[in-house]
Amino acid sequence: MSNIIQLLERMGQDASLQIETNFEQAIAESALTESLKQALINRDDISLKRELDICPDIYCVFAPAEDEEPTEESTEKDDSEASNIETLNNNVAKCA
Repeated sequence: MSNIIQLLERMGQDASLQIETNFEQAIAESALTESLKQALINRDDISLKRELDICPDIYCVFAPAEDEEPTEESTEKDDSEASNIETLNNNVAKCA
């Protein structure tokens, strides 16, 4: 498995492997099985996934956060913030 990873890493780093002859030569020189070499040369990603036995599916799950119980301190802060916002709104209204 590490041989294919090393080759794929090299293919990603070496722009000269974008040329078909260099690409095929790098694959031929690698120590991969013939089926992996054929999948790479044919650019057959489905066969490559089967050979490597990988699961390309990615799952993401979101769980809602639990609400915290308000404490007296946070309630006092909320009241003072609301008061400050109301004062700002009144000042803006006076300026307009």
